[in-house]
Amino acid sequence: MSEHDQHYLREELYALVRTDPSIFGFLQSGSLDGIWYWDLENPDNEWLSPRFWEIFGYDPEQKKHLASEWQDMIHPEDLQTALANFNAHCADPSHPYDQLVRYTHKDGSTVWVRCRGLAIRDDNGKPIRMLGAHNEVTELMEARQDLEQTNAELRRANAVLERANAELEQFAYVASHDLRQPLHTIETFAALLREEHGDQLDEDGLRYVDFQIEAAARLQGLIDGLLRLSRVAFDPSTRATVSLTDAATLAQADLGAVIAESGARIECEALPSVPGDPDLLRQVFSNLFDNAIKYRSEATPEIRVACQPKDVGVHVTVKDNGIGFDPNQSERIFRVFQRLHPAGSYSGAGIGLSIVARIVTGHGGRLWAESEPGVGSTFHVTLPLQASNSNGVAA
Repeated sequence: MSEHDQHYLREELYALVRTDPSIFGFLQSGSLDGIWYWDLENPDNEWLSPRFWEIFGYDPEQKKHLASEWQDMIHPEDLQTALANFNAHCADPSHPYDQLVRYTHKDGSTVWVRCRGLAIRDDNGKPIRMLGAHNEVTELMEARQDLEQTNAELRRANAVLERANAELEQFAYVASHDLRQPLHTIETFAALLREEHGDQLDEDGLRYVDFQIEAAARLQGLIDGLLRLSRVAFDPSTRATVSLTDAATLAQADLGAVIAESGARIECEALPSVPGDPDLLRQVFSNLFDNAIKYRSEATPEIRVACQPKDVGVHVTVKDNGIGFDPNQSERIFRVFQRLHPAGSYSGAGIGLSIVARIVTGHGGRLWAESEPGVGSTFHVTLPLQASNSNGVAA
C-alpha cells in the first residue's frame, strides 16, 4: 500500500478523532499519562490534560494551566535538559524533543516520565505551538536502578574475589616454598632417627617416629592438593571448542595404570562439544573416573558416561557401582579436604572433587551428585553451549 493510498480504517479513525471528542478522550486517557499544548507566542499559557496532573497527585481543577506550574515540579537538572532539547527542536525539526525527566509528586516521591513533543509551525516554519505527551516510567526506572545497584554489588563482590584469588596465589607460593622445606626437614630427620638410632628406641618410640613420618607425608599431600586447587583457573584466552568425548578418552589414558590394576570398565557414549579449556575439562573426567575407581566396592568397577542434551547446554552423567555415600552428605563431598571416611582409609588428599567443582563452575556449569550406600553414585555435570567468562557469565 503506497503512502498516498491509505487504509480506509485509518481514514475513518482520523475522521472520528476530528468529529467525536470521546474518541480523542479515550486515546489520551488509554495510551498516555498526560498531554499538553503550549502557546509559544504567549509562553505563560499551556493547557495540560487532567491525567497530566493526576499522576503527580494534584487535583486538575485547582491548576491554572501555566507553564510555571510544571516547571516548579520538574527536577532542576532535567528542566535544563528539557529546555535545551526544546530550543534545539525549535531550531531544527529533525532534532527530537524526547527525554526522561523526574518530577516531584505531591507526597514528595519521584515520578519518572518520558516526555516527548512536536513543534507546530506557521507557514514560515516558525514554531507557534508545542504539542507534548507524557508516559510514566517510574517502575521501569526503579527496576533499572535496582539492576544497576545489583551490578555494582556484583562488581564489588568480584573485586573481593579477585583479591581473595590473589591471596590464594600468594599462599600457594608460600606453601610451595616456605612450608615444603621445614616439612622435608622433619620427614628427613625422622627417617634418619629411625634408621640410625632405631635400635635405641623401644616399641612405642618406633611407633611415634612412624607416626611423625606418616603425618609429614599426609601434610605434604595436603600442600600438594592446595597447590593443584589454586592453579585451577579458567583463562578465557585458552577457550576452544572441546570434544567431551575426546576429553573422556584422554582421561582414561591418564588413568591407564589405575584402570588396568582395578580391572575397571568404562563405557562412554558419544558426547557433544562445548566451549572451554581442553585441559581442565579433561581433568573433570579424570577426577570423576579416579573417584569412582578409588571408592569401588568388591565388584569390578563399572563406570558409564551418558549425556542428556539440553536447549542451552549439555548434561553429562558419570555413574558408578561403587560403595556410594549418604545422600545427606552430597554437598560436603565437594568441599576442600572433606572426607566421608577416616584418614588413611583411602589414598589422596580429598581435593579431587573440589577441583572438579571449581572447573565446572568456572565454565558456567553446575555439579551435583546422587548416591545410595552400597549401590553406587551418579555425578551430574551441566555445561553451557554458549561461551562463558571466568565468572560463569555468558559472554
